[in-house]
Amino acid sequence: MFENLSHLALQQYWWVIISLLASFLVFLMFVQGGQTLIYTLGKTSIEKTMLVNALGRKWEFTFTTLVTFGGAFFASFPLFYATSFGGAYWVWMAILFCFVIQAIAYEYRSKPNNFLGQKAYDTFLFINGTLGTILIGTAVGTFFNGAMFSVNEMNLSQWETPARGLEAVLNWHNVVLGLTVFFLARILGILYFIRNVEDENIYTRSKKHLLYNTIPFLVFFLAFM
Repeated sequence: MFENLSHLALQQYWWVIISLLASFLVFLMFVQGGQTLIYTLGKTSIEKTMLVNALGRKWEFTFTTLVTFGGAFFASFPLFYATSFGGAYWVWMAILFCFVIQAIAYEYRSKPNNFLGQKAYDTFLFINGTLGTILIGTAVGTFFNGAMFSVNEMNLSQWETPARGLEAVLNWHNVVLGLTVFFLARILGILYFIRNVEDENIYTRSKKHLLYNTIPFLVFFLAFM
């Protein structure tokens, strides 16, 4: 079947796969958005534990989808992958670091005698939910705005600045997309809590903060568009 497809048809086929993976990734970021709301929606230790437990069974899906998204780009459009992901190298490294500390937090947060303490692991979750989403949006912003990275006719690549991709965070258009993803993740997290956490206090706070996050999401989304 596939040997009879044209090069254009194969590109379109892979682009559909990548688009689906990207959609799944954005949807699954309700985990990251929920992590930024643990102390906002949960006021007691029991409420915070309820929120963390609701998210803890889902966090692997986001990380797996992110890795699969990058792998699909590498398999289908290797030159685009090399230039776009390479152009935002340190941004992507920071994203991976944010997801590593997320995995550590869920593994050790509730274990007795952990040497960092529960609050430190909650901070890790907040960092992952905040920086992880903003940096992913910023990195994807370079797909639209380009990066200070080039490939010559000999297929040799190089950075144009010593920052090696960190200059992406200085582009306001990239950061606006990052903030759009951040507030969208929080909206998805709130909706997930409303649907899955049976607690009247959390439900009431969630309804209130849904509006608080929808307004800035719309502002940043329209600014990016």
